[in-house]
Amino acid sequence: MSLLTIQNLTYHIGDKTLYQQVDFTLFPGEHIGVTGKNGVGKSTLLKLLQSELLPDSGDILWQPAVQIGYLDQHAELDPRLTVRGYLQSAFADLYTLEAEMMAIYACPEKSVRDSFLTRAATIQATLESQSFYVTDHKIEAVAEGLGITQFGMTTPLGTLSGGQRHKVMLATLLLVSPDVLLLDEPTNYLDTVHVDWLVDYLNNFKGAFMVVSHDKAFLNRIATGICDVDRQQIRKYKGNVEKAMAQKASDDAAHAKQYQAQKKHIDKLEQFIAKNGAGVNASIANGRKKQLARIERLAAPEPEKSVSFAFRAAALSAQTVLAATELEIGYTRALLPPMNLSLRRGEKVVIAGFNGIGKSTLLKTLVGELAVMSGRLELSQGLRLGYFEQELHWPFQDATPVNLVKSVCPGLDDKAARQQLARFGLSGKLALQPVGSLSGGEQTKVKLCRLALQPVNLLVLDEPTTHLDATVKAALKQALIDFHGTVILVSHERDFVAGWPDRMVEIQPAEALFS
Repeated sequence: MSLLTIQNLTYHIGDKTLYQQVDFTLFPGEHIGVTGKNGVGKSTLLKLLQSELLPDSGDILWQPAVQIGYLDQHAELDPRLTVRGYLQSAFADLYTLEAEMMAIYACPEKSVRDSFLTRAATIQATLESQSFYVTDHKIEAVAEGLGITQFGMTTPLGTLSGGQRHKVMLATLLLVSPDVLLLDEPTNYLDTVHVDWLVDYLNNFKGAFMVVSHDKAFLNRIATGICDVDRQQIRKYKGNVEKAMAQKASDDAAHAKQYQAQKKHIDKLEQFIAKNGAGVNASIANGRKKQLARIERLAAPEPEKSVSFAFRAAALSAQTVLAATELEIGYTRALLPPMNLSLRRGEKVVIAGFNGIGKSTLLKTLVGELAVMSGRLELSQGLRLGYFEQELHWPFQDATPVNLVKSVCPGLDDKAARQQLARFGLSGKLALQPVGSLSGGEQTKVKLCRLALQPVNLLVLDEPTTHLDATVKAALKQALIDFHGTVILVSHERDFVAGWPDRMVEIQPAEALFS
């Protein structure tokens, strides 16, 4: 029996159809990766499945009493609660039972009455059957696995960064261990060590899950099946991403062949009807019209849209682009020991280190968004810097991509701005929608397009691939390889940073390993 059955699902956002009469089933124990290009509706699908959104038509039917766990990035958290307290909320029912039992034993009147002692014994048995007495160990193990212990179990939630908040919410959801996990980009803000831990956890998870991720390597390691969202449909495949995409390519080729054969047949019918609408063959032509009307026409194959772009390199005569001496970074206190860093012209460097150690803080300091706590930071004369910030933040959510592109390149008219956006795979009505209504991947494309229009000699990029599909990710990688300026990059994706950077710099809390 299926855990989930979707029947004839149709859903629109504005005048855009995401799904058209879609069917899908999820069975117990299935580990499903959700794939698709930016903007096709992957995150929307998860929101529909847990009733955050309602379908325009069709049915989403869950097995009765199934427990669903959804990673809601926008959930409101009590800012006064500590990290440990929030993680313990995964076992709130068991803690309530323990408190009831302890209250019985602590009360002189209740502790001698058989009815209360029986209740206490029942609670004790329940706590033992639910492994309550190893709860602290479970919490510590998950917190350690996701790197939460590194920023402190007693830290108030209100002081956490966006990435830290994401990790705490993910940890709590894993501790709940529901029947079905719905995870949207769970590897965001995780470094490679913690991604490895999450892979092991999900591979050993007894329930079912659906995971949206653009990280192909991650999905290949966890998925036993793929749910691919494309062209208003959802297709389900067995195997990992590589097997699924190979099958999809074969299906698409077969569909293209069927479409061409049908088109040839339709063209022949239409030509006969046009030629014989009157005269001796009119009755035959009328029959052909009825035959034509009965044909269920196949959708035309959509050509694969290529994405190719380049970053504009500004000239720079200095050999040293940036030099830091005994640099301390942080907010109210230094996050790391004093560090030394030197970047040469044309050098491409990846910054590595566990999540939360201060990689993003370092980049913000280098670009001048944060003040240097102590030490010296020298930038070469003539430096023109381009910065990609990890967070998707827009001062005006109603601004359109066209206007946002024109704002950084005033010489562009609307047509030229749309042409630039199209190079990043953002075309048609998407270029005229409010940026806040776009998917994470589409918003990232707008940011990259703005960055590519400004001549720079130093690119500083903080997790630029987080929301990007494989096509745009490959184009970005090639653009960085071809860029003649200097690059400093933070990325948790191994495949993306494999082979092309000049060096990798590892940040560690005990000592700075810069050279």
